[in-house]
Amino acid sequence: MEMIHSMWNEYPFLKQELSAIRQLMLDSVEMEDEDIHQAIVTMLQQGGKMIRPAYLTLFANWTNNGNQQQVRAVAAALELLHVATLLHDDVIDEADMRRGEETLNTRYGNRVAIYAGDFVLTSCYQLLSTHLSDLEGITLPTNGMARVVEGELAQMRNRYRYDLGLQEYLKRIEGKTAQLFMVSCYMGAKLGQMDDALRAKKIGQQIGMAFQILDDILDYQVTPQEFGKPVLEDVVQGIYTAPLIYTLEKESHKMIPLLEKKQVISEQERVLLRKLVHDSGGLQKAQQLAQQYTKQALSQIDRLPESDMKATLTQLTKQLLERTM
Repeated sequence: MEMIHSMWNEYPFLKQELSAIRQLMLDSVEMEDEDIHQAIVTMLQQGGKMIRPAYLTLFANWTNNGNQQQVRAVAAALELLHVATLLHDDVIDEADMRRGEETLNTRYGNRVAIYAGDFVLTSCYQLLSTHLSDLEGITLPTNGMARVVEGELAQMRNRYRYDLGLQEYLKRIEGKTAQLFMVSCYMGAKLGQMDDALRAKKIGQQIGMAFQILDDILDYQVTPQEFGKPVLEDVVQGIYTAPLIYTLEKESHKMIPLLEKKQVISEQERVLLRKLVHDSGGLQKAQQLAQQYTKQALSQIDRLPESDMKATLTQLTKQLLERTM
C-alpha cells in the first residue's frame, strides 16, 4: 500500500519528509496486541493526507536552522495526536466508516477503540518528551489538546441547537480543528528558529478555519463513496455547520420541521434538506466564508520573510483551500 497520498507527488521534498514522519509514527505505536496494533497501523496507512505535518515541516525548514530528527519527531507526535482524536470521535459519533474503511470501534467495539486512542495519545507524548527539552514544546500540544476537547464538548452540548448562529459555529471549529493547525505551524516555526513564529501561528489558525468550512461544504456536495464517510451524518447527530446555518437564515420555516426530526430524519427528508441548502445559496455563502480565511492566510504568507519554502507554502495553501474535493 502506498503510504503517502498522491497529492504529495508534486512536492518531492515534502513527500520524502512525510514518508519519514509516517514511518516514525508506525514505529511509535508498536504494541503486544497484534490485532489492535494492525488496526492502528491500517488507520495510519489508509489515506490521511498528513497536512498538519506538512505545514510543520515547511515552517521548520524556513531558515534551515532546524534539527531534522527533532522536526520529524514533533510532526509525528502531532499527527498521532490528531489520529487519537479521530479514534475517539468515531466512538462518540458511532461512526461506521472512516476514509472509506470500517472504523476500529465497529470492528472491535467502543472499549477497544477508546483504549487504542489512549495508546496513540500516549505515543504522542512519549515522542515529545523524548525529543524536546523545553517545557513550551510539551505544553503547547497539551494546551492545544485541551482546546480540541473544549471544542468537542461544546459540539456535544449544543447538539440539535438550530437557534445558535454562525459565531458559535466558528468558535467551535476554532477549537475542534484550527487548534492543531495553529500548534503545527507555530511549533514548526519555533523548531526552525523563525523570528515570526506568531505570524505562523495566525496562518495556521486561518488555514484550519478554511479547511474545516470546506470539509463541511463537501458534506453537501459529494456521495459517501467520494467522501469516505456517510454524508449529512452531522445533521443526524445534531451538528449544524456553515451551509446549514446560512440556509436557516433564509428558510427557517422549511428547515426547522426537518431538523426537529433529529435522529429519525428519513433518507427522503435528508435529500430535501440537502436541496434546500443548495437552492438557498447556503453553499455559496459558506464558500465565501472559507475564501475569506484563505485570503487572510495567503496575505499573511506574503508578509513572511523570503525562503525556499515560501513558494511551496503558497502553492500548497492554494491547492488545499481552493479544492472542490
